[in-house]
Parts: sequence; structure tokens; C-alpha cells
Amino acid sequence: MSTGTGLGGATAQPLTLSKLDKVYSSRGRESFHAVKAMDLAVQPGELIALLGPSGCGKTTTLRMIAGLETVTGGSIMIGDREISQLPPGKRNVGVGFESYALYPPLSVRENLGYGLKARKDPQAAERVQAIADRLEMADLLDLRPAGLSSGQKQRVALARALVRNPPVLLLDEPLSHLDASARNRVRRELKVLQREFGYTTIVVTHDQVEALSLADRLAVMNAGVIQQFGTPDEVFDDPANLFVATFVGEPQINIIDGVLTGDGTVRLGSGTLPITITDQSAERSVKVGIRPADAALGTAGDAGSSDGLAVTVRFYEHLMEFGLATVDIPGVDARTVIQTPAVQRLAPGDQVTLTAPADRIYLFDPTSGDRIR
Repeated sequence: MSTGTGLGGATAQPLTLSKLDKVYSSRGRESFHAVKAMDLAVQPGELIALLGPSGCGKTTTLRMIAGLETVTGGSIMIGDREISQLPPGKRNVGVGFESYALYPPLSVRENLGYGLKARKDPQAAERVQAIADRLEMADLLDLRPAGLSSGQKQRVALARALVRNPPVLLLDEPLSHLDASARNRVRRELKVLQREFGYTTIVVTHDQVEALSLADRLAVMNAGVIQQFGTPDEVFDDPANLFVATFVGEPQINIIDGVLTGDGTVRLGSGTLPITITDQSAERSVKVGIRPADAALGTAGDAGSSDGLAVTVRFYEHLMEFGLATVDIPGVDARTVIQTPAVQRLAPGDQVTLTAPADRIYLFDPTSGDRIR
């Protein structure tokens, strides 16, 4: 994590949200609590991703920091300055929104340099050229927004936020309109720029690959509440609850109805798998999570191993780099997806044994969704 200064000398600042609240209300309609008492501390130069489904409150949070939404309650601090009541122009943040918000009469070059010239920055032209080169868009500088594709417009909007070299940078779905190859290139370049110039950055996204690859830490949100805040490894390997487990990870985690036996195993249908948890209370129903990449399938015809589950292959997809086998577990209604090595080939009807490391089997309370540890 960088805490240095970028071009022009803007120093990264910590960003702190304390009990941040947003309630939408209008006459004759029930109020909607979009963000609920959010606490979030972003260190100088850190990149945080707000990850969650549509409507979870992540963009509303970003807009409150930018000053585009009023704050119902709580505070927003940049360094030692409380900014929640300041107008947007006084907050000194860079903003890149999915909606682009480009000036149609101006060329790309003029759009990028507009704010710099307004502040009489003597290096405006050099900054614009440098960021255009870094984001592979120098050939767009003399075009107007009407002549750009949606992906190109988004790249311009991203460049305009970066060119200011702000102490705090806010990006809402910054890569969503780019095609796959451009998204990968720009994502890598964004990470390099963020490291090099030390922007304190919040990225809003619903794309978990984007969040996991970009973020130093990520906040997984649902219904206006941060469900878990941690490094990508912590969120992926140690999910706090059922929502986090199912939202993060591709292919999606398998969730299977099971029974915690109390003797160090969990029962799935007619078989059991060993587990490692401290809560070995009386037998009870649980939700069992097994990530496709954590489990393994034996070779055809080996079903019946004592340390695994006998399963039947119903469908197999060979995806070159790996395979995906959909299997039936006897006594379990839902089918289970397991990722297999590329060299392993299976066919429908194969009888095999499913195994998984005991410490990679996650248990959740079926009512609250909380993790059982």
C-alpha cells in the first residue's frame, strides 16, 4: 500500500465513515433505509471495494461521500476534516461514475483537462496526455463524447477522475462497460496507478472478480449493512455468514441441507463428511457450504470410500483449464457442482467418491445464516 504523493503533490488521506445513515422518505410512501449506521475506516493509500448486489446501498454510500446525496445521520471524515455538510466542490475528491457525465460539446482532451484548467494547473496538458497514454486512449483525445462507444466513454470518465490526482478517489462500477480484454487491461493499469500515486480509493462494484483482484480490503454489503469487512483472502476463505459465502466465489459455493451430528461429522443424505469446528452441540440441522474447488471426486467406479460420499455424476463440462461435474448425493435434493482437474474426465452415470478437507467445509445456522464455528 502506497502512502506517497502523486503527480502534483496531493497526499493520500484516511477516510472514515462513522454511523453513516441514509433514509429516503417522501410524503405518502414508506421510508426506505438505504444505508444503516455504517462504520468504515479506510487507511491512507488503501483501495477498498464495496461489493454487493444491486440495491444494497453501495452506490448511495459513494454518493454521500461525494456530496451528491444528503446524509441522514453520522459523519464523513477525510483526514481530520468533517465533510458531510460541505458542497461537492469543497470536498476535494475525485469521482468517476458509471453514468460518465461527460460534457458533449467538449473533446475528450477538453473533458479531461476541464477541472485542471479551472484550478489554473500549469501542468494540465501534460497530465492529460500522461493519463491518456496510461489508459491506452491517446487516440481518443480529439474526439467528442458522441463519437465514442460506451466502453470508451467509461474509460474517459475514469481518466477524468484520475487526472486530478485527488487524495480520495471514488469510482462507481468503473469497468462495467468495457469489453473483456479492455476490462482486464484497464483493471491492471488502475491497480498500478493506485499503487504508484497512493490514492485512497473506494471502488463500488457488483463484480466479485473486480473486487477480489483490485481491493486491499473489501466490504461485502447487503440491505444497507456491511456483512463482512476484510482482505479478499479473509472474505473468501472465512465467510462470516451464508450471504457472504454465496455471494463471493465463482463457481458459487454449494449449499446443502445437512445435520450436525455432534461427533465430528456432518451428515449429508445417507453419508457423512468429517468437519473441524468447536461447536459440537447436540444434533441439529445446518446449512453446509462446500466450494466447488475445495472438493474432489475420485475415479469412476471408486464410490464407497469410508472418508467420503458416494455420488453419481449427472453432467460433466470440460472447460479446458478445469472441469465441472454436477453430481447427485443420495438423500439430498439439490445437485452439487464440483470442480475437477483438466486431466480428469467423467461421464454421466459414473459412480465416484466425493471428498473435501474438513477445514474447508462451512456450516451455517439455517435460520439466521450465521456461521457455526
